[in-house]
This record gives sequence, C-alpha cells and structure tokens, in this order.
Amino acid sequence: MQSTLTEVHRNTKRVFRPVQNGQPVRITEHGKTIARISPDYPIVTMSADEFRALPISDEELNSAINDALAEIRA
Repeated sequence: MQSTLTEVHRNTKRVFRPVQNGQPVRITEHGKTIARISPDYPIVTMSADEFRALPISDEELNSAINDALAEIRA
C-alpha cells in the first residue's frame, strides 16, 4: 500500500490499518518515497503446499509457534 504524507496526517488510523494486518505501507511526499512503515514482527508467507512440505514435526511446529507468540507478546 502507498499513502501520501498528507493522508497520514489526515487519516492516520486508516493508513496504519494495513500495517496492523501485516502489510507494509510506503509513505510518499511529492511522489517520492520518504518512509516505509512495516509491522513490528516478521511476516512469513508461503503456500499451503510449501508449508506441508516442511520437514518439521508437529511438536517442533507447535514449539516454534509458541516461541514466536511469546516474542510478539513481550
């Protein structure tokens, strides 16, 4: 997503909503990028097939998820 500096000033909540949903936002002024706002946690995307092909046990997966959630909540 892209927003202008004016949009950020006028409607901050709308501009930040995609960030809360895991999407980065590029802020521009006079057509030039001046900042990028991104979520404060890593976003990992992969297809369901790629996920199923991961060589990881259910226990390892649950442990990794719990570790990631603990880090986000800290």
